[in-house]
This record gives sequence, C-alpha cells and structure tokens, in this order.
Amino acid sequence: MPVNFGGNEVVYDYPGSEIIILPVPYDETSTWMKGSDKGPQAILEASVNLEFYDIETSSEAHLKGIHTVDPVLEKTTPLN
Repeated sequence: MPVNFGGNEVVYDYPGSEIIILPVPYDETSTWMKGSDKGPQAILEASVNLEFYDIETSSEAHLKGIHTVDPVLEKTTPLN
C-alpha cells in the first residue's frame, strides 16, 4: 500500500516539491453510503499506475516534485 502519490518512484522532499498532495479521509458528515474516507487511499494506490509522460502537454509533471504529506485525520463536524 503506497503512502505517497506515484509510488516509490516519485518520492521528493517537501521543500523540493512544487506539488503537495494532502489526503483528507473525511466521512463524518455522510448520512448515506459511507465510504468517502477511503477515497484518498484509493487515489494513492491508483496513482502508481499513472504514466509519467503526458503526451498532450509534452511534459512530465512528476519532475516538478510531488510530495505526499500525512493525512488530515479530523473527526469533528465542520461548523456552519
């Protein structure tokens, strides 16, 4: 189970990255069909299958540096 976006091939330190991934597995206000809290981990797991080269922009965004920070694990209901 990868903990960073793009898997082990895309590991950059925070200061050296232009792209920061912030997982927020929050599901406390769902009233039907719970499970949105599993979304961030599913995205991280799927990201290991992304192609690094983007043919439409002729670029490799991962070269800008992608760093995944620890998830925000908030359990309270947001205030209105």
